Amino acid sequence: MSTIAPPRPTRAPDTSLSPNEPDQPAGARASATIPATVALTLLSVVTAIGFCRVFAGWEFLGPMLAVVIGIHVASYLLRAVHAPGYIAIPALVAILFALIAWKYYPSSLSGPFPTSRTWRFLSDDVRLAREQFPSAVAPVAAVGGFAVAASAAAGTAAMLADAFAFRAFGRAEAAVPTAVLFVFAAALGIDNHRVSLTAGWLAAALALIAVLRMTHSANDHPWIGPRSRVLMSMMPLAVVLAGIAAFSGMIVGPSLPGAGAKGLIDTRDRNSVTQVLSPLVTIRSQLVNQSNVELFTVSSPEPHYWRASGLTVFDGNTWGIPVGTDAGNFDTPQDGARTVVQDIHVLGLGGPLLPAAFPPTKVTGGHVYYVPLTATLVEPKPGLRRGNNYQVVSSIQNLIPDELRSASSVGAPDGALELPSTFPTSVTETAAQITSGVTTVYDKAMALQTWFRTNFTYDLSIQRGHSDDALENFLRIRRGYCEQFSAAFASMARSIGVPARVAVGFTYGDLGADGLYHVYGRNAHAWPEVWFDGIGWVSFEPTPGRGEPGTAAYTNVDAAQAATATDPADPTAGQAPDAGGTDTTLAPSAAVTTTTLAAAPTPTTNPANVLPASAKSDGGISGGTLIVLLVIAGAAAWALALPRVLRALAARRRPRGPAGRIRASWERTARAFELIDLGPNVGETPIEHARRAERMTGIDKRTLEQLARDATAAIYGGLGDEASAHRCEQQSADIISAIRSRLGPRGRAIALFDPRRAAALSIH
Repeated sequence: MSTIAPPRPTRAPDTSLSPNEPDQPAGARASATIPATVALTLLSVVTAIGFCRVFAGWEFLGPMLAVVIGIHVASYLLRAVHAPGYIAIPALVAILFALIAWKYYPSSLSGPFPTSRTWRFLSDDVRLAREQFPSAVAPVAAVGGFAVAASAAAGTAAMLADAFAFRAFGRAEAAVPTAVLFVFAAALGIDNHRVSLTAGWLAAALALIAVLRMTHSANDHPWIGPRSRVLMSMMPLAVVLAGIAAFSGMIVGPSLPGAGAKGLIDTRDRNSVTQVLSPLVTIRSQLVNQSNVELFTVSSPEPHYWRASGLTVFDGNTWGIPVGTDAGNFDTPQDGARTVVQDIHVLGLGGPLLPAAFPPTKVTGGHVYYVPLTATLVEPKPGLRRGNNYQVVSSIQNLIPDELRSASSVGAPDGALELPSTFPTSVTETAAQITSGVTTVYDKAMALQTWFRTNFTYDLSIQRGHSDDALENFLRIRRGYCEQFSAAFASMARSIGVPARVAVGFTYGDLGADGLYHVYGRNAHAWPEVWFDGIGWVSFEPTPGRGEPGTAAYTNVDAAQAATATDPADPTAGQAPDAGGTDTTLAPSAAVTTTTLAAAPTPTTNPANVLPASAKSDGGISGGTLIVLLVIAGAAAWALALPRVLRALAARRRPRGPAGRIRASWERTARAFELIDLGPNVGETPIEHARRAERMTGIDKRTLEQLARDATAAIYGGLGDEASAHRCEQQSADIISAIRSRLGPRGRAIALFDPRRAAALSIH
């Protein structure tokens, strides 16, 4: 047994172990945090780059980087002037709003300042993105609400990361906000640069944690070396570790179990066998996800748009088929119309709607009946099935501009001019400006068609939507695909008194060597129709890069459709070729001999609603996945809450008197040593324990022995004062930090969830 040393005389606290200046928060001066701020900014930049898996193209990156870098710079400046949190956080929120306004809504600013118009644009875009999110398909366009929301999320993550790093003095905690955002983008995005992005993010995160640890250690625990040299001496090790992490991620990542499997959240259409054409205009998943699925073939002497149905009801959010539509007789063919016979063979197309050239006048095969109001051919339940064959006769009119220009539209069917009361007046004013100076229905339709085709860009990455918000957003960004073009045309036409509706179906497809038109998912299309008295519904084509065969005489648009796709996963599949180009050879027009067909079978019942209710889409998260996510969320909440709970309990059990606090400091230190198998032996005094631990670990001998001597005096003699108690608490914290660094990642991870280990490593 060693002799107990006499109590040491009390002394003032060692200011070398407490470098914090009294006029600033705990931690280093702002200038000392520059390396960590740079590392944190780098992590935010890598996280922003990760959104390339969500957005089509790289247009999103510039504005997003301006936002996140601006937030980090502003956060640093606020720390440099010692702004307290209750001032810094609201200021950063205001700066975030200003940065988004400057980058996304510059035309709404008054000088450098946002206005009420800025807020209206922002709120409209965010609301629209929220509505479209459940049905969004990556990659999306880097415009409108999705781009704004992503930049706002990245800016918010940067703000929180800075607070965790420099106001809560966290290490790994500082990477949590950007980690959440990075994982979110990876879960929703396509498999684009997956390995390199993950490796880069892990390397940046590890480098950040290392720099933060060195920054905080350099200021709080200078016993490990001179403060001015800690960062530089440890930087090579941090760089090496970051490189090892990146290399390991690139090599090991693709080999991990499940690396090539589908994500937990599947944002793509999972109906890979049979593709159903919804009666609503929701065809984007066909355009993007089913690009190379062959739906049906058509034997026809000439190509046409294969029309499935007309959508006449617009409620401000959706174009749809009216409820209670009855079956009936085919319309009488117009005088002078030519007859086109089509033999349709169903392959991958499901649902009740049979596409055919418009307007159909006879059909044979199956149990198809006709709905005159929407000119729809309906196959009752179970609907179209693979292998079904139908023959449809259509009567095609040879229309010319003079004939259409002389026709009125006063006899349009009921509802062909209806718009919701909330329809934006700004859209009506735009339509009136486009058609100013023209008086006939035909010329107004042509003015709208020309305006869209010459001022807008075809872009599949724009999300679906034809509500009032979506319409205004579409007219502002001037990018979209056929759904937006057709819906915007029809609603704007109605707003100026032109009866219009939306038609859905398919373009003509690829003419094969077998003489058949092969129609794929990428051929799904939507276009508007305008009513003319004495003629009926006439199609127009506002979508750039598209053109219906046989309509060039009155639309001035040659036949054209989507470029042939070679890769089903190609996000550009279905996009139009350059203006004026067409990649599909059309069959020459030929005279057709009228074929007498058997009368279409009459259904046994005349249903009030011939179309079934559309099934609600699955969100893509199964029950098992939800449980896994809840378990992960619970574990994260436990890991975050455990240190706070332990600190609260320790504060309630805080020993009384200086001697008690000194004893508690040594007891915490001894428990921490137990985690690395260096707990006290039976009968061992604090001084003996300290000397053995110093030999085994290399922890600073002076710090250990000083704490052990003060603990010996307190334990055996009840001696100690406030200065000694304060010094022992600081020394205990230093030693526990050194022990924690020796545990390794696995030991520290276990300590996040094990209360006993967490208590042993807790610094009160």
